Amino acid sequence: MKKMIGFALWLAALLIPFRSAILDTQNVVLENGRANNMVGLVSFLAMLILFFVGYALVDSAGQKVGEGQHGH
Repeated sequence: MKKMIGFALWLAALLIPFRSAILDTQNVVLENGRANNMVGLVSFLAMLILFFVGYALVDSAGQKVGEGQHGH
């Protein structure tokens, strides 16, 4: 179950639009010269968090090494 949730989080991370996170530079600079791209920052951070949480879930759902078995 953890593995399926992890894959769903990876899929959600890939579906977050990269345009507002990384590629859209037209509306970043305001009229007063300041840069403001909060939507892009939030999208990028959400993408990173979903990737790492998904990895943690998929990795923790892997096969466990038994007490009598070696890890190689």
